[in-house]
Amino acid sequence: MRKKRTEAGFTLIEVVVVVAVIAILAAVLTPYITKYIDDSKIAKARNETQVIGGALTNFYKDVGQWPNRNPATGAVVTVLYTGTAIPTSYPNFVNAGSGTGWNGAAGNLDNNLLVNGNTGTLYPTTTDLRWKGPYASSALPLDPWGRPYLVNVAATGPIWVISAGPDQRINTNATDNTVPSTSDDIGFRVR
Repeated sequence: MRKKRTEAGFTLIEVVVVVAVIAILAAVLTPYITKYIDDSKIAKARNETQVIGGALTNFYKDVGQWPNRNPATGAVVTVLYTGTAIPTSYPNFVNAGSGTGWNGAAGNLDNNLLVNGNTGTLYPTTTDLRWKGPYASSALPLDPWGRPYLVNVAATGPIWVISAGPDQRINTNATDNTVPSTSDDIGFRVR
């Protein structure tokens, strides 16, 4: 007498069909998920530029000038950046022929908004117009693509807080009134 098999399991064909269905679903859904991730990075950068812009405005209200000093030397700078260091590729970070006005002496924005320079005396502390910070609750972030936000603090023109965006290259001139429609830069004009 033969015993009837009672083992349960999947056949090879059933496993292959399930794997194929999962692969097709993954192939169809991946572009949608990737787009949402990219959109969330852009939204985060927009939000962070506005937060940094708000901190700059509060600084200006208290001190009567835009932060424009290199905390290490006290020298006047044209660009401030977030993070611990400007990228080694700066000014290659800025597109040649476009994105002008972002080159020049640079300084760390944290040491203007979080602390009053390295020694606590970068800006006045005893007059009516004085440093009353900190103007941010923590170290200012890099943009979602790992690059610093840049702030042009030149004496003339608009004040921009800008992220180079997904292409990681600044295409907006520091003197522009708006971010060009052909650029993927994410910027907030403070003034």
